[in-house]
Amino acid sequence: MTIVAETITPERLDALLTDQSIPLVHRALWQLLWESEIRILDLLSLSVAEVDPDSRRIVRPAPGFPVELSERATELLTPLLDGRTEGPLFVAGQQRTRALSWEEAVRTAKGHGHAIHAFRTGGKQHRRRAA
Repeated sequence: MTIVAETITPERLDALLTDQSIPLVHRALWQLLWESEIRILDLLSLSVAEVDPDSRRIVRPAPGFPVELSERATELLTPLLDGRTEGPLFVAGQQRTRALSWEEAVRTAKGHGHAIHAFRTGGKQHRRRAA
């Protein structure tokens, strides 16, 4: 039996990221999964203090960082910061006070037809082809 990882095409990603009915927190997460080598659990654990939209970078004292952000990622992330200086970057709930959970990220991606890992896999394949 061969297991093939699901991927997302650039066109499908664009359609998802421009769909205003999808909460911004998920669209921003998907863009970062697509364009970076950061694993989903590491993304979900980011704090607002680790994102510098002016220099378009995520800075964390860990291997693989800093990470340069695309213009699109910066545009999606900036409203999530919303003037906050601390706390989780990816927040959920009516009051936006709790961190987005793994389960919520998986459920929302699946609700739009994709496994959460497909965003990272698709981005890797796209970068490999473009190189």
